[in-house]
Amino acid sequence: MNWKNSLTTRFEWRKSRTVSLNLTSNQIADARINELIIGAGYRFDDVQIVLRTGGGQKSLRSDLNLRFDLSVRDNKTLARKLVEDVNQPVVGQRVFTAGLTADYVLSDRFNLQLFADHTMNNPFVANTFPTSNTNFGFSLKFTLV
Repeated sequence: MNWKNSLTTRFEWRKSRTVSLNLTSNQIADARINELIIGAGYRFDDVQIVLRTGGGQKSLRSDLNLRFDLSVRDNKTLARKLVEDVNQPVVGQRVFTAGLTADYVLSDRFNLQLFADHTMNNPFVANTFPTSNTNFGFSLKFTLV
């Protein structure tokens, strides 16, 4: 949602469920995904950036868009054995993600984006290990049309 004061907010809740029946092993695989995303952003109007080239300087003026998102996602898969009447978690993890992006339009054809995100995976089953990943960098987009 975009507000009048250049603030942007985001709230999203995603749910998914997949159920599959295996008649050979007499079991049902029940996969569920729940995700909650909360984000906020702000637009700075007419930010000036001065680029120094070999022969001089070039001044750019455009909006700077900042966005920060937090996400929590639960992935769980249960094996429901019909004959034994046993429900056992097979695969599952809780994923925390935090991401920050900054967008700046250099010209009508070039867009620069700086980004950083951090992801932590905490498994629900004992045979896997917690992991953590951090990504950061930049993206320069060129538009033909």
